[in-house]
Amino acid sequence: MASPKGFILYRIYYGECMAYLGRTKQSLQARIRGHMFVSPMRRAIDIHNVTRIEYTELSTEADMNLYEIYFINLWKPPLNVDDKARDSLTIRLPELEWKEFVPARWEEWKKELQPDDLYGWHQLRNEKIKQSNKLYESGKGGTK
Repeated sequence: MASPKGFILYRIYYGECMAYLGRTKQSLQARIRGHMFVSPMRRAIDIHNVTRIEYTELSTEADMNLYEIYFINLWKPPLNVDDKARDSLTIRLPELEWKEFVPARWEEWKKELQPDDLYGWHQLRNEKIKQSNKLYESGKGGTK
């Protein structure tokens, strides 16, 4: 599978909880690798907790930027710390079609990064994910 390029939104799941939503103009493969291996992004995502990555392609950079802020405020992913408003949206944008993405060499990356490399950091962040999973299961948060 070729890595999508262009104006891409992607969402990363831990279990059934959408943990992170991001955007990129570079190849999605390179962006996901950056989350795992390149400082300072390396601390953001725990590769061993990722259960699914999905993406959608947009026509323009403006659309990509608008939808990123919209979805962050709609779904409030726990690992997104910027662009979150405390109140709720009063508008609705059309839904987008999401496709699954599996990075090339994904299993090799997991072997490269041992689960305890950033254990203390991820332990704190994973508590937020557990709380979000509970909200999702109760029907009060997240998205499938």
